Amino acid sequence: MKSNPEDDPVRNSSTEHYSKVGSLLDWAIVLGASSSIFFGFFLDIAVNPPPYFKLFDNLVLLGALYAVTTATAMFIMPVIYHMIHYQKFDVEKYLLATKKYTLIGIICVMIAMYLGLGLSLNSKLPTEIAYGIASLPFIFIFVRFHRYTPTNMAESTSTEDYDRVGAGMRWCQILAAASSIFFGFLLNITVSHPLYFQMLDNIALLGSLYAVTAATVMFIMPVIYHTKHYQKFDIPKFLMVTKEYVSIGIICVMIAMYLGLGLSLNSKLPTEIAYGIASLPFVAIFVWFLTIRLKNTSYETT
Repeated sequence: MKSNPEDDPVRNSSTEHYSKVGSLLDWAIVLGASSSIFFGFFLDIAVNPPPYFKLFDNLVLLGALYAVTTATAMFIMPVIYHMIHYQKFDVEKYLLATKKYTLIGIICVMIAMYLGLGLSLNSKLPTEIAYGIASLPFIFIFVRFHRYTPTNMAESTSTEDYDRVGAGMRWCQILAAASSIFFGFLLNITVSHPLYFQMLDNIALLGSLYAVTAATVMFIMPVIYHTKHYQKFDIPKFLMVTKEYVSIGIICVMIAMYLGLGLSLNSKLPTEIAYGIASLPFVAIFVWFLTIRLKNTSYETT
């Protein structure tokens, strides 16, 4: 009688298999923690809605809260499965189940962010325009993801590939969690903004929220690709695309922080001075980065 390869204890206890398990489990843990905090922000708004909210706004808010609840549950499921079967379990079956749970959770998070962004824009713009503009980051990601086709598909035979992938994805894990929490803070301020806010303040706040939305989506994209192609995928191209997504996401986060810092200073100082002072940390970082890059370039040429 032929033995099932999945019953081989050596195969299922290899470091390669647990590198696969660890890569997906890390994402489930990080996203589960951040989505639970995300849930707290939506819950706070739902139990204390602004007075200008109408029936449609409340329905959208409840829909976003329901989506985040589902996402948190999906991200927790792989952890529960791993806790129950951590000593001996079918690795391939676990990876397949984790893939399904993670993708459903990510889709729910994106739905919640879309509804939250549209809800914040709806107070300043007509409904059709507000939710149309809110969909742009997600449409861009959808088109970009389907245009990316791996060309060098190969099955991993060592842990080195997963170490390289893991190094690129750890940044995404931390930044996705942080930016989603940042989104929750900005959303809370947007729907309950101070009375002294003027048009420029509202525009800066909405711009900051929009930038954080784009950043969070960028940081989540590598896990979508990794989850879809965790068995066989083009590793060099994956690392290159991950670098692209992370770079764009970091730029969006910096834009959001600049607008937020300028917004806080604008209530105490004239607008030009407020946003001028707010730019100083980012100008200093940009100059420092260029200096380091020039030094590295001159060192390589010599």
